[in-house]
Amino acid sequence: MIRVVGLNPVIDRTYYINDFRSGVKFYEITPRTDVGGKGVNVARVLSRMGERCALYGFVGGTNGRMVEEEMDACHVEFRAFPIEGETRTTINIIDNQNRMETEITEPGVWVGEEEQKHFLYVLEKDLKAGDLVICSGIPMKGMSQEIYSMISQICRENECKCVLDATGIYLKKSFPGEYYFSKPNFSELTELFETEEENTLNSLLKYGRAMQRMGVENLLISMGESGGLFMDDAQTLRISIPKVKVLSTIGCGDSSVAGFCMGTERGMSKADCVRLAMACGVCNAMFSKVGYVEPDKVWELFEQVHLTS
Repeated sequence: MIRVVGLNPVIDRTYYINDFRSGVKFYEITPRTDVGGKGVNVARVLSRMGERCALYGFVGGTNGRMVEEEMDACHVEFRAFPIEGETRTTINIIDNQNRMETEITEPGVWVGEEEQKHFLYVLEKDLKAGDLVICSGIPMKGMSQEIYSMISQICRENECKCVLDATGIYLKKSFPGEYYFSKPNFSELTELFETEEENTLNSLLKYGRAMQRMGVENLLISMGESGGLFMDDAQTLRISIPKVKVLSTIGCGDSSVAGFCMGTERGMSKADCVRLAMACGVCNAMFSKVGYVEPDKVWELFEQVHLTS
């Protein structure tokens, strides 16, 4: 079973404003409201693709009830950890005219050491050998920065695969750890290795290999419209993707993580897992809803993703 550790869900309020500029007043703009957060996005895509999964998250208040209702509607098993306070909100401003996105994220509610211990206890108790655990996004405020390294250790002890999809300090503090799969972009690699090198193929290869040596078995580096790179111990593959009309790139990375993990769970070859990952990411970009795919379209796009060595 796939278990998604998406501890810090969010209510996304998205404003579509063409030619958005700071310092300008925009009147009568109605936002689109969605339940989001990286873990929620991953779980929603998995469910839409017909994959059984469980989501672990802390929720509270009216926003928290929205998260629970959304996961129920998506047929996702939600392992909710109640908190005092309100589940956080994120503001997204989409400027389709200039192809720009602005995001403002709230920090969320503080969670203490006892709540963290309880979560880890529940997760380990739930695990069965062969499960795949996805560490997704930003943990709750107050949790250890090494939380994903702890989960990696729990997975290793219980014969489960651990997948890493984190940023910033939480990515850095995930090591030492052993991860079956991770999907960084160039920005995340430069943060991890504290470098100011330019985004070139050589730098992607160099830092991708360095991340593998740190403990990542399979690495997919996303390159936006240019596709991506896939690396494991035996090969490096360049990925080309079909061109589509892009409505929003928010959630594309989460969708790609879901696709690779779904392929792994179904016993697909690594090459096909990569194709499925990219197909899910591209499909998400075709819709304004975050973390959303149409299964028939995903499989159509799957055939249009090409890998070269």
